[in-house]
Amino acid sequence: MFGTAVAVHDDAMFSIWRISWIAHALAHAPAHLLDGNIFYPAGRTLTFSDATLLEGLLAAPLLWGRVSPTITYNLLLLGGIAGSGFAMFVLARRLVGSDGPALVAAAIFAMTPYRIEHFMHLELQWAMWIPLTFWALHRAIEEPSPRAGVLAGVFLALQVVSCVYYGVFLAIVSVPFVLLMLITRPREWRRAVPSLLWAVSAAVLLTAPYAWFYLKTAANLGPRNLAEVASYSARPISYLTAPPQNWLWGWTGTERGFRELNLYPGIAAVLAALAAWAFRPRRLVIVYTVVTAFAIELSFGLNGRLFPQLVRLGLLGLRSPARSAILAACGIAVLAAFGVSAIRERVRGYREGPALATILPLLLISADYANTGMYLMTTDYGEATVYRVLRSADPGVVIELPLPVPDGLPGRDAQYEFWSISHWHPLVNGYSGYYTPEYIQTLDRMRTFPDDRSIDRLKTLGVRYLVVHRALFVGDEAVQLLLRIGQRPELRSYGVYKDPVGVADLFVLD
Repeated sequence: MFGTAVAVHDDAMFSIWRISWIAHALAHAPAHLLDGNIFYPAGRTLTFSDATLLEGLLAAPLLWGRVSPTITYNLLLLGGIAGSGFAMFVLARRLVGSDGPALVAAAIFAMTPYRIEHFMHLELQWAMWIPLTFWALHRAIEEPSPRAGVLAGVFLALQVVSCVYYGVFLAIVSVPFVLLMLITRPREWRRAVPSLLWAVSAAVLLTAPYAWFYLKTAANLGPRNLAEVASYSARPISYLTAPPQNWLWGWTGTERGFRELNLYPGIAAVLAALAAWAFRPRRLVIVYTVVTAFAIELSFGLNGRLFPQLVRLGLLGLRSPARSAILAACGIAVLAAFGVSAIRERVRGYREGPALATILPLLLISADYANTGMYLMTTDYGEATVYRVLRSADPGVVIELPLPVPDGLPGRDAQYEFWSISHWHPLVNGYSGYYTPEYIQTLDRMRTFPDDRSIDRLKTLGVRYLVVHRALFVGDEAVQLLLRIGQRPELRSYGVYKDPVGVADLFVLD
């Protein structure tokens, strides 16, 4: 299953396309790295959503070595989870000075139900740079040096190129974190400021080129619809609902709201975090409590007070404020480490006390976070002859049918996009976080295909090849369409071939 199955969601296929495109572009046209082959003739299409640039760069050698794209994707997905746990261990170990509490924190951050809610999102598993940024900021403030400051900036930049959402939220949350750290260390802030300036400089220098492309895309496509942002904004109830796969608490989230809003952090984790108030000294407990509350408030999006102010300041490109819950999970994990450390200190007089104070929370957390299993689908479609033919055909733009209607997106476009890794021809279809006005216009024109108006539209786009997937039409729609296509002299049959779901008719537009 590891080599043939992914989450049942279009975004899993989308992620495989993203990392595959990056490997393809690096090998054949590095200057067009961000110009994915979708939504032709649009440019910078990789920036219509998170580009997963770092994940793509890491995947490239595997894909060049002919490792299966599905295996490569699954390695990255699980690697993001494992890496996040390790990074949290590093941060918590620095703060509490003990392996046991750090292990509890790592388990919380690696297994939090939030990850199951986003099992289909590759980039949202890559959160390891969040705790590492906090770790480096601690060093920059407590042991000031240019090296520590630059390291914090580098980790923040790595989070941006791993997941833009997390990078933006991390930058926002880092502001109150740094201010609180300086307030609680009033005698040392003068020494820390130069180190922090190094952090800001490194982060800006490393992220500015990447951010420029996103800002340019946002300027062209316009801001997010606020109604859509509101639908992906959490509410207090969101932190009481778990993903449907959760063994104990899945019943709480099955019928509640939109996906991405099941943000249950775990009873065991929260109880361990509350125990942090028994930790001495409380300075860092206060810092991480405030940071956690700040991240939760940020996740409320348009239902809260903070995010609307950020929107007024120009933060218009983020659709899902609820994703800042990952920073709340980070804060809870750190607080849990303090809590377990405090409990271990109080039972130190008992022979097995410290060990039990670590093992018992781990067992409770494991039970609280247990899942019934992921919903999976296969990506092993065998050899699709139609794409082998396209791969060997002359260069040309491809459109695949059936198309969705403008108010029925995405239709089958995620599949077409995923299948395009077999040929890499420019594709009119596309699936991403944005849809261009030109593509919406194309879908509208193609409602009456193959009439003169729709044919003219395809010629304007420079379309050369049409692929008609018979199995994806309803009833006899495919037969009726093929009969109408047969009456158009501009559309020349190029044969009938096996496709991933049945058979497809390939046509050339002259």
